[in-house]
Amino acid sequence: MGSILADRAGPAVTARYANCDDGGVAAPSRFKTSARDMVLSLAVLTAIIGVIVWLTQGCEFSPSGPTVDPSSAPTVDAPRELSGAARRVDFPVRSPVVPADWRANSSNTVPVGEGAQRTTAVRVGWITPAGKYLRLSQSKAPVADLVVMEAGGDVSASSTGSVDVSGTQWTKYRGKGDEPSWVLSKDGVQLLITGSGTEGEFRVLATAAQAATPIARS
Repeated sequence: MGSILADRAGPAVTARYANCDDGGVAAPSRFKTSARDMVLSLAVLTAIIGVIVWLTQGCEFSPSGPTVDPSSAPTVDAPRELSGAARRVDFPVRSPVVPADWRANSSNTVPVGEGAQRTTAVRVGWITPAGKYLRLSQSKAPVADLVVMEAGGDVSASSTGSVDVSGTQWTKYRGKGDEPSWVLSKDGVQLLITGSGTEGEFRVLATAAQAATPIARS
């Protein structure tokens, strides 16, 4: 009896062990694979969210236009930048005296116009305490060329009216998006103000710009 049982049990045991690979490593289970994929996906998503937060830090949008956190904006020395530009261009450049709590955060020169009328615009931008942005652009380019350039080329240079600033008439144009542009021609140079600022802030910059005297080029 014992011999018969042993004979019957032997092949069964042998067959069971023959189906096992005792020399390799078992493949990861579906659960482990899914968990690993989930962790990797979360890591990638976290990185993307971090980049988006970094790119948008300090900027928000309001019904009256985008605003910027003044404390996070860069700072430039506007009088110094304008003085340097005055020595490089062939037209008078003015350095307006703006309120002390306005932060100059950008300055550059850009080309305006085409062909024989191609010239340069000198630009400086400020952030107000309310987080609004205003830019003053100065150029000897024709008004139409300057208005279109500052608006990104998506407007026609048609006046939308005028505004009196301390007895001086500035002409209003449609700027980029919903932002207006105010233009004053003074001594052969166009002074253009644009940005997301309020009308009161536009008036402050317009008053300072029209009162400023040309920077000495020496």
